[in-house]
Amino acid sequence: MKQNTRKNKTNQSVVWPTSTFFTIEELHRLNPKFVEITLRVRLTNAIEDGKVAEIGSTPGGKGRPQKVFSLTPVTKETLDKAEENKINLVDRAREKLVNVVSVSNPEPASVVAPAADAPATVTN
Repeated sequence: MKQNTRKNKTNQSVVWPTSTFFTIEELHRLNPKFVEITLRVRLTNAIEDGKVAEIGSTPGGKGRPQKVFSLTPVTKETLDKAEENKINLVDRAREKLVNVVSVSNPEPASVVAPAADAPATVTN
């Protein structure tokens, strides 16, 4: 009996761009061995897992605008750079995508000293 070989290579890993944001075309250029639909599925899975976020779309003439993505966490600088490059950001991108962490100074914890009557043990 002849064993059938698999056409798809399920153990391939995606090479993500190092730039601040990217499109599916750039992702396909970095991963030429992937079939485009497989690459789109991997991108969708990465979005669902929270590794990648859609930040907007490129303005275009005809047809559907091309989506622009960024690796998470998305920073304010990434969104500023995207706006400089004339990318239309998703609705309320700054509230939804950028995680703002509030930092406060907590009261210093009191230091507990060891009891004076407890003997110190030394091990060799």
